[in-house]
Parts: sequence; structure tokens; C-alpha cells
Amino acid sequence: MPNDPFVILGIEKGATQSEILEAYKEKRAHYQQLVFEEGETGADAARMLEELDKAYQLAMEYSHDTASVSGESYSSDPFEDVKSAIKNKDFTRAQNLLDNMSNRGGEWHYYQAIVYYEKSWLNESKKQLEIALSLEPGNEKYQRALDNMKKKIDGTNAFKNQRPRQNYQGQEAQGYHRSYQQQPDAADNCCTVCQALWCADCCCECMGGDCIRCC
Repeated sequence: MPNDPFVILGIEKGATQSEILEAYKEKRAHYQQLVFEEGETGADAARMLEELDKAYQLAMEYSHDTASVSGESYSSDPFEDVKSAIKNKDFTRAQNLLDNMSNRGGEWHYYQAIVYYEKSWLNESKKQLEIALSLEPGNEKYQRALDNMKKKIDGTNAFKNQRPRQNYQGQEAQGYHRSYQQQPDAADNCCTVCQALWCADCCCECMGGDCIRCC
């Protein structure tokens, strides 16, 4: 297996970042069709997908470094691919991209929090937001996301710990009592939905969306 990322991607070393991305997508789509084949075909395709991910990351980093040395303008968002993967619900790819980044500042932990949130790992997401805020104190985006995450967690815990409001006697009543326990109180349910929307709105703003226009 060649070590040169451009050879793996099948493009010239001076390729632009858009050309690198297109080559990566094309080859990845090809091997994804083969990965579930039996025997060596599937195994080779799985190995090739890993090589492609590494090659893509290295090629993009080389392209960035080359542009910086030559004085070319470079304004691409380093988290653009991460946001794209999250938007497409490809959380495995988003995590791989984050894992391969060496610069892990506040923004890195912010996007790691979003990935954890999308996986419903609320406590882990909260910890990442706390780290992001500790690295960049005063960042309003991180603070707002953390506040909303705390509300979401508190609402979830309150829902889990809610108790029935009446006692029922008799076997038939006990059956109804069990059914009653499974139904969330309307006010609690509304509160939980609102908190979820606040948190989703904060996370979605990084994608250019806005779940709640007034916030």
C-alpha cells in the first residue's frame, strides 16, 4: 500500500482542496459498496476505507501548509468537514475527523460536545462544553450552549424522578396505576420539549440553522 496520500487518492500533489475532497468522496463511495462483500474483497475494502480517511486528512493538511507558505489566501473553516458530517448524521466520520485534529482548542471541544449530544450522551457533552469555556472564558456561544445543556439534563432527570400523584387500590386499579406512571405529566413534557429545543437551537446555529428564531 503506498504511503503518499495523493497516490492513494489518485490525484496530483498540487491538487486543490476541492479536488482532494472530490477524489476522496469518489473513492470512498466505491469501496463502501465492496465493504460488505465476503472474504478478502470485503476485508480489503475496509482497510482501504481507513487508508482513504488518513490520506484525505494528510492531503488536506499538506494543501493548507502549501497555501500558507506560498502566501495564498486560505479562509476555509477547519471544522467544515466536521459540520458537514454532523449535518449528514455521519457521526462516525465526524468523530474520526475530530480525533485526527492536533489543535484541540475551545472550538474543538465545542464540536465534540455536539457529536456527543447527537449521540444522546448528555453528561459527556456537558463536560466538553465546560472544557471549551475554560479554554475560552467569556465565549457567549459556549456559555449559552452550556446553560441550555444544564437545563436539558435537569429536565431529563426531573422526568425520570417524577412520582405518581394518586394512590390506587385493588388489582384493576394497580394496572391503571402502572399505565399512569408511564405517561409523563403534560406540563413536564412541555418543559422537556422546550429545553430540548433550546439546546438543539444552540447546536444547530453552528450549521447555519436556527430552530428558534427569537434566540
